[in-house]
Amino acid sequence: MNKVRIIGLVILIAGIVIRFVLRNEPMDFLSGLLVGLGIGLLIVGRIGKIK
Repeated sequence: MNKVRIIGLVILIAGIVIRFVLRNEPMDFLSGLLVGLGIGLLIVGRIGKIK
């Protein structure tokens, strides 16, 4: 696994943990952003455009 995918996995896990530990509206929004970003990084595996 490359570094970007590992970071994506860490962000995904952090989003899931925040979802279950903190229960209020702003944290649900933050959790959703983190989960979405983590899934995106896991699937794509890179940051930036293809040259």
